[in-house]
Amino acid sequence: MSEHTVKPLIRQAQPLPLGAYEVQGGIRFAVDVTDSGEKTTLRIMEQSTDEILCEICMNDYPACGNVCAVYVGGFKAGRIYYQYVRNGMVIEDIYGMKLHGGNTWGIFKPTEERAVYEPWRNTFSWGDDRHPAIPYHEMVLYKLHVRGFTKHSSSKVRHKGTFLGISEKADYFKDLGVNSLVLMPVADFPEVKVRELPPSLLPPTLLQSTLESDRLQDLSMLSSMSGNREPKTYLNCWGYGKAQFFAPKVSFAHSNCVAEFCTMVRELHKNGIEVILELLFDDSTPSGAILDCLRHWVLYYHVDGFWVNSEIVPVEMAAKDPLLAGIKLISSGIDPSRIYGKKIPAKKCLASADDSFQNTMRCFLKGDENCMSSFVYHNTSSQTQQGTVHYITTNNGFTLADLVSYDTKHNEDNGEDNKDGTDYNNSWNCGAEGKTRRRKVLALRRRQMYNAMVFLIFQQGTPMIYSGDEFGNSQQGNNNAYCQDNEIFWLNWRDLTKNRRHFEFVKGLLALRGAHPILHPEKPFRQMDYLSCGFPDLSLHGQHPWKANFDKDSRYIGIMYCGKYARRNGKEDSTFYFAYNMHWETKEVSLPVLPKGQQWEKIMDTFYEEPWNIMDDNVNAPQEEIPLEEDVVIRGRSIQIYMSIDHGKKIIL
Repeated sequence: MSEHTVKPLIRQAQPLPLGAYEVQGGIRFAVDVTDSGEKTTLRIMEQSTDEILCEICMNDYPACGNVCAVYVGGFKAGRIYYQYVRNGMVIEDIYGMKLHGGNTWGIFKPTEERAVYEPWRNTFSWGDDRHPAIPYHEMVLYKLHVRGFTKHSSSKVRHKGTFLGISEKADYFKDLGVNSLVLMPVADFPEVKVRELPPSLLPPTLLQSTLESDRLQDLSMLSSMSGNREPKTYLNCWGYGKAQFFAPKVSFAHSNCVAEFCTMVRELHKNGIEVILELLFDDSTPSGAILDCLRHWVLYYHVDGFWVNSEIVPVEMAAKDPLLAGIKLISSGIDPSRIYGKKIPAKKCLASADDSFQNTMRCFLKGDENCMSSFVYHNTSSQTQQGTVHYITTNNGFTLADLVSYDTKHNEDNGEDNKDGTDYNNSWNCGAEGKTRRRKVLALRRRQMYNAMVFLIFQQGTPMIYSGDEFGNSQQGNNNAYCQDNEIFWLNWRDLTKNRRHFEFVKGLLALRGAHPILHPEKPFRQMDYLSCGFPDLSLHGQHPWKANFDKDSRYIGIMYCGKYARRNGKEDSTFYFAYNMHWETKEVSLPVLPKGQQWEKIMDTFYEEPWNIMDDNVNAPQEEIPLEEDVVIRGRSIQIYMSIDHGKKIIL
């Protein structure tokens, strides 16, 4: 202890909550010491000098079970930092809520340098911040990586690659029409990981020919190793795997990661945008710590939900936790009946999400046979006890632009001989692999991207757009850019200008969906005429009305949404007919006959480069009036949308 430092007051403390918190007059530390028989030492250092101020054996202060807790008086958060030592080695504090040290990205730190923490002090002023509480049927999700989203010089934000950079893009999200962000891992993770260790660096008990063990890939191993050869490392910029799950990523901030994360959430909330964290815990995280972690992010960071791995996270317990009431939980494999029984919750907080929608839509998009039944199921179904999140692209796989430009992955730059990443992309390059100047190929790709966005936005679940797909971002055929902290993975915002027409198309689709409740109903369609109005709420049609074709070679389907089953502004909504033709040949189609006094008007056609007939800034201005009982032509690999209007009236959103 420094001769200039007053000896701190040390006494027994309460065991909960675990972690290090500033309390009146000092700091309270609580840690699980386990039942290993080894002593756990708390080491406290001064921030200004890095001098060790005191060391305390936590085992001398047992509180409850394996938890030891101590109050240390005279210290303040912001002036000290701490770490735990066991058997001469620095260990991680699972409950560490803020890592101490610089925010430099891409620097390797062994455990003794990384597992250093600052006590928690809650000083952020939230004002009148409130959760937007957007129901699933009104949500439009947008998944992004904090660094990759604004790191490119073309992003034109002041704080590139940071939480504040996301705040600066709030107007962009609103303009596009998304209202919920899904953030890829933001809990502080070691972005530099070990790919290969030389035999001289391996402890004898761990010497083996291959490095398949997660333990060997963990950087904490290096803290106890010595030798002349450097280990081979790689960059894991996505952040999946082991992390400090209670702490925001220090290098995603300009200066103060806690304050800047809170600022980001507050600014997004002001703009009616929710924040959902992707927290994929590793199997070494105790269930109790997982629940504490979720509560921590809700209580101190005001996040609106989590995307979790249900095989590790106790979802049933989280769904029933009173502190997490109203918080969204998204995962695969959730059985809501185990939580609600046969009851329908007043508010849907759970949502299922998996690749089944993605795989079906990709196959139907490229014209595979025997897809019709699966397409209709995923397009029209929803659940009563939970929401359903659907996506066509995500970080694991091709971007939308690459989905229609590459038949095979091109991950050579990842340094794994193109063996990494999924081989099953269900993609189609439209006639040329990668970049091309062939106009017919480019036109087809543009049309396929339009079609995919219609699939995504007008299904009956919650759509999730992967960042950059709204303006045709490409990763040059890389479908696993986890290690590419460069222009392969960063969004190039110049593409927004180059592909402005595609952006405006997506924006128009979202505006249409949001304006018409029949296109995003709160309750599942029953496909019945339960209003006795002459039409079911949702109906399926083939080339002839009411005769859908589900043969294995069928590639055309018409889906009609009857506006009588939804109201907007106190009036019945419009009726819509979506004509999906994923065949390469043109189809002549008869539309269902509308009630007397109404007629169909075509408002969108993906076959054309300008799919909307934009007039006076109205994306739904009339494009083509359809006389009664006249067939319409649906070009190959295209989608048309028809909307009912009264005779002699213009379409108004």
